[in-house]
Amino acid sequence: MGLMTKQHVKRFWPLGLLILILILAWWPGKPIYLHVATQIEAERIAAITPDQGAAQTPERLSIDRMMTDLHWLAHEDRAGRFPGTEGGLAARQYIVDRFAELGLIPAGSDGYLHAFDHPGVEDAANVLGTIIGSNPELPKIVITAHYDHLGVRGDRIFYGSDDNASGTAALLEIARYFSENQPTHTLLFAAVDSEEHGLLGARALFRTGHLNPDDIAFNVNMDMLSRDTDALLFAVGTYHHPWLRGLVQRVQRESGARIVMAHDRPWWRAGRTDDWTLSSDHGAFHEVGIPFIYFGVADHPDYHSPRDTSDRADVDFFRITAETSLSFIKLIDQVLAEK
Repeated sequence: MGLMTKQHVKRFWPLGLLILILILAWWPGKPIYLHVATQIEAERIAAITPDQGAAQTPERLSIDRMMTDLHWLAHEDRAGRFPGTEGGLAARQYIVDRFAELGLIPAGSDGYLHAFDHPGVEDAANVLGTIIGSNPELPKIVITAHYDHLGVRGDRIFYGSDDNASGTAALLEIARYFSENQPTHTLLFAAVDSEEHGLLGARALFRTGHLNPDDIAFNVNMDMLSRDTDALLFAVGTYHHPWLRGLVQRVQRESGARIVMAHDRPWWRAGRTDDWTLSSDHGAFHEVGIPFIYFGVADHPDYHSPRDTSDRADVDFFRITAETSLSFIKLIDQVLAEK
């Protein structure tokens, strides 16, 4: 290519000048734009937030069993379930034993376990078990909840009750339900390790080639279900997959929680409103093109603190959020089978 001629310069300099002006105007104007976009997003969320949940929520899961699991996983003896520690390994074995008790088919690389590299940790592993669907030729639906937490820092235990013993307890009870009520799709239950360290366990499922994205139809992720934050339960993922909105609305009809479809829009749409698209294990599925829904509550004052203990769980709300997650799994199983 030759050098640019004077005619080329004359032709393109107005465009270059316009780009320069826009850049110079953008930087001082960005805070104003973000402020306005944040306000608009707050108004959007307020407008779509139900005034109240359904009068009744189905009762298919045992809240007593879930609370027993929650207390055990978040007990001081588990010392915050840091990957590779005595408490983390005990929690892992607890899940393995429950999967075996429920008759889930081992789906790891070594029985139920799928080991992966975690820098500085000698023994990190996901726990994977399968329930075969009535139409096993369909791609799988993967149900995830991370069982790790922050461990001990100094002399303080970070118990990780809501985050995420609650999701793990719900996963175990939902696995029990489907072990007695066969789904159409094969369900892969994945209790994931090392979420708190960059979704390492969930990303390893694909990085190691253990899971093939082409074999997966959907991911349902549960992370923080047991604390009542004004009866709000967030459903993340409908921005990326708008066809899910109608399904969430159908689930709302039988959920006592107020389900809010939010926290999945990019900054240029939502301003400074947090985008949770990559905030938990569903992010690893999103990165490889698998549609997802993430159920969880908003951050609360005890989030990532030693105060996140199982005695602070809201038992009634926890039952509702777990049942809501089950309702969605049943619905997505049905809808995808009909496509």
